[in-house]
Amino acid sequence: GHPRQLFVFTDGEVANTQNVIAEVQRHQGAHRCFAFGIGEGASTALVKGIARAAGGSAEFITGQDRMQPKVLQSLKRALQPAVTGISLSWDLPPGMEAALLGRGPEVIFPGQRCLVYAQLRGQPQPPDTAVGGVTLQYRIQDQTYKEKLQFPLQPQDGERLARSPLAAKSLLAGSEGAVDTGSERDRRRVLETSLSSGVVCSLTAYVGVDTERGQPVQGPLVRRDIPLADFGTAPHMYSRQCLMANSSAPMAMYCSSSVPMALDLVACSAACDFDDSLDEPEQALEESPLLRLVSLQNADGSWDLDPRLAAALGVSEADARGRMPCKDVAPGVWATVLAVVWLHGRAAGQRDEWELLEAKAVVWVRGRAGPRLSECLEAANILLGCSIGPAVFGL
Repeated sequence: GHPRQLFVFTDGEVANTQNVIAEVQRHQGAHRCFAFGIGEGASTALVKGIARAAGGSAEFITGQDRMQPKVLQSLKRALQPAVTGISLSWDLPPGMEAALLGRGPEVIFPGQRCLVYAQLRGQPQPPDTAVGGVTLQYRIQDQTYKEKLQFPLQPQDGERLARSPLAAKSLLAGSEGAVDTGSERDRRRVLETSLSSGVVCSLTAYVGVDTERGQPVQGPLVRRDIPLADFGTAPHMYSRQCLMANSSAPMAMYCSSSVPMALDLVACSAACDFDDSLDEPEQALEESPLLRLVSLQNADGSWDLDPRLAAALGVSEADARGRMPCKDVAPGVWATVLAVVWLHGRAAGQRDEWELLEAKAVVWVRGRAGPRLSECLEAANILLGCSIGPAVFGL
C-alpha cells in the first residue's frame, strides 16, 4: 500500500545501459527511481535514463562533492508530492503544427525547473492573425491544474529564426540512443542537427582548422614550454609542457604539469609530479561534529542525555544535567531540545543534511514537553551560547 522509492548508486562499468533503462521503465507504475552517478566514470545516459523512466531525479557526485546533501535532497523529493500528468496542447492556425524537441517531462519535483523546446512547422501566417497558444495541464496529488499562454507566430524585427543551441542539445540528448540501434535515417538526422547547430554529439567532434586555407591542421607534434608565475610562497618556477596533436582527427592535447590544468574543448590528461619536499604527512580524517550528533539520534527522533551527547555538543555531562530547567522535565526531552538548538546554532550551513531528522525530533519533543518547552529552549540557548527563536518548535 506504499509507493516504492528506489535509490540506485552507480560508479560506471555498466555495459547494458539500454536494457537497464527498459527494465526500470517496465516497472514504472510500481516505483519511482532516484539515480546517483558517483565519480567521473558514471554513465550520464544511464543515470538520467533510469531516473526519467521511473519519474525520479538524477544526481552526480564528482570531485570534492559531498554525497550527503545530494542524497538527502532526493530523499526529500521522494517524500513530497510531485507534479505528474504533464501534457501540452497547442492552439495553432490551420496548416501549422508543433513538435517537441526531445521527450517532455513526466514528473517535476518541488524546487525543480523544467525547460521544454518545441519546433513550429507549417505555412507562414499573415501578421494580423499570427498568434498561437499552448495549454499546460498537470496534476498535484488529486488536483488538476491548467495554465494557458499566447505567443506571436511572427518573428520580431531583426530576429532570426535560427535553431537554438539549447533546443538542439535537448533534441540530441533524446536521439543519441538511435545512433547505435536506430536506422540510417535516424543517424543522419542526429548528424545534421549537430552540424547545423554547432552542438557536439557522438558522431561529431571539433578539429583544428587553418582558417586561411580552410583545411584541417596537419603536421608533427610541437612541444612548447610555458613558464608560469610563482604559486604562493614556494620558490619554485613551474612550467607546462604541452604536445599538440596536429591532425584531421578530433583535437587532442597531452599535458605534463606540476599543477592541474583545465582546457576547453580539448581532451587533456594531467600527470602531476610534485617535489618530495612539498609533501605533507597524511592526516586521518576526523569525524565531523554534525555526524557525531546525528549518529546518536534514536529511531523515534529523540536523543538520550548521556556522556556521548554532551561530548558531541561540546559541553560537560555535569553542565548538561545540571542546567535542566526543572526536575519534572524528562531527560530525553531536555537532550532533544539541546540537540535541535545545536543544529540550528552550530550547523546552519548544513541544513540540507539535518532538516528531515530535525523535523522528526521537533514532532517528538512537542508531544512530550508540554508547557515546559519554552523553559527548555531558554535554558538550552544559555548553555550552548545560541539565540534560537521559539518558532523552531512551533511556539
